[in-house]
This record gives sequence, C-alpha cells and structure tokens, in this order.
Amino acid sequence: MPTLAQYTAFHTLIETGNFTETGLKLNLTQSSITHAINNLEKELDLSLIIRNRNNIILTSDGKMVYEHVSKMLQEQQKLENTVANLKNLIGGTITVGVLPSISLVLLPKVLSYFEQHYPDVTIRLMEGDYDQIENWLRHGVVDIGFIAKPASENVVFHFIFEDVLQCIMAKEHPLATEKHLTLNQLKNERWIMPKQNIDRDVLRILSEHNIDPDVVYELSVDQAILTMVTENLGISIVPKSILHHAPADLVQKNFSEHYVRTVGIAHKRNTYPSPAAMKFVEICNILAEDFSNED
Repeated sequence: MPTLAQYTAFHTLIETGNFTETGLKLNLTQSSITHAINNLEKELDLSLIIRNRNNIILTSDGKMVYEHVSKMLQEQQKLENTVANLKNLIGGTITVGVLPSISLVLLPKVLSYFEQHYPDVTIRLMEGDYDQIENWLRHGVVDIGFIAKPASENVVFHFIFEDVLQCIMAKEHPLATEKHLTLNQLKNERWIMPKQNIDRDVLRILSEHNIDPDVVYELSVDQAILTMVTENLGISIVPKSILHHAPADLVQKNFSEHYVRTVGIAHKRNTYPSPAAMKFVEICNILAEDFSNED
C-alpha cells in the first residue's frame, strides 16, 4: 500500500510544480522525491504525471487521485492540529514568507519571543516581495506569509497592523520646511518610485488623486530608494516601517490626510495552519500593537 509520505510528496509536487521546490518544502533531495513518485505509481499501478522539461502535468487518472489525496491530507492536517491543541502542544517547523520591511522592525521581536517561550518551534524564513510570497503560499512553499491588502481570493488574510505612508525628501527640497503635505503639492515632483512588487499602495493613492507621477527611477530595494531621495534625486512615498534606519539627513513628512498600507499574515485557503503557525500570527498581532504605538 502507498505510504503517507508518498501521498505527501505527490501532492506537494503538484502544488509546487517542480521537483526542486518540492524537495525544499519537504526537506528531501530531488532524487528522494522522484523515488517516492515512482513508487506511488507502481503501488497504484497508474500513471499519475507527465514529466515535461518546464512543468508537471497530471494525467486523467492523476487528477482523480490528486483530488482524493488533497482531501485525505486536509483531514490528516486537521487531525494533527486537533491532537496538538488537545495537548496544548506548540512545536514543529513553520516556514514564513517575510517582506524586507517586516524583517527590519516586527520580525526580530517575534523571533526573540519564540526563542524564549517556544524553543521547540523551528522558524524558517524566506524573504521575498509580494508576488513571490503569494506564489509561495499558492504552491505550499511557505506555511504563512506577510502580505498587504488587497489580498488574493486564494488566501485567508489575518490583519496585523497599519503601516502609515509618509513622504520623504532631501533636506534641500523646497517642501522640506512644510509641516504637513497634501498630494496636490507633489504633482510636479520627480519621483523615486518603489516597484509594485514591494509596494502596491503608492501608485494606487496617486491614481486616486489623478496624479501621473514623473518617475525618474523605479527600484525594488528599500534602502536604495532612501539613499537616492537623500541625494535629492527625487521624492518618494514609503511605509513608515522602513524608516527606522533611514539616513539622518532624510526628511520625513506626514500628510494632512491619513494614508496607510494594511499589513497582515496570510495562509492558503482551504488549508489548516498548525498550532505553531497560528501562534506566530497571534504573537505578531500582540507585538505589532506595541510597534504601532512607538512614535
């Protein structure tokens, strides 16, 4: 009879779409995954997948088996979580997709808390942008991941905190002496724009106010944006969370209106995160309250 490990390898392979990511997710070698799939097909006496150079395709038999395996593994996960909750057991390994800005502020506090209070939990971090983290969630590469609203319908979003958006500029900029800014004051400025894969809110807000920004540079590295703005190459709007280690000469301005990005932790819909993963969400929520009040 096929083993649970073989079913898990098969299900994960279909979710990730390739043997390398499956091995990463299950902490196994690529050859081990291949061996498990081959043995599963032999045990069932069915051809389940077609191996192409760029992807994995389910056969008609494979599709039916995959549907049943998905339901079986969901029930298995529910059972394990129920048993863990009955025992009040928080342990195991969780893989978390994190944004660079979260790595700077909230994450160190959360990791420190877990080391002190839940030493049996191993936390694996995978740093990426919005698109990468959502893709990892969809394919089961990470158990949970930090993202910002709007969230995909394929995930369940747990609110963590609101990250205030601020305008940044060089100290030589004519608006540097203003107490508060409006977006209309920025219509004719040169912009150092964050790429949408690290921040989706700036273009949305500018579009809502009918501002077509003159983008001189578009960057995906937060620190590069801060440095270029400090050199008076343009202005930008960034989340406050990335400004904790900003250059001393960088001017940070609040808006007269309140603009935020809504940060949360997501997990794939129709899955059942482990008690350790849900404890991670809970602790992030608690510690984010302290973080939000630090001004």
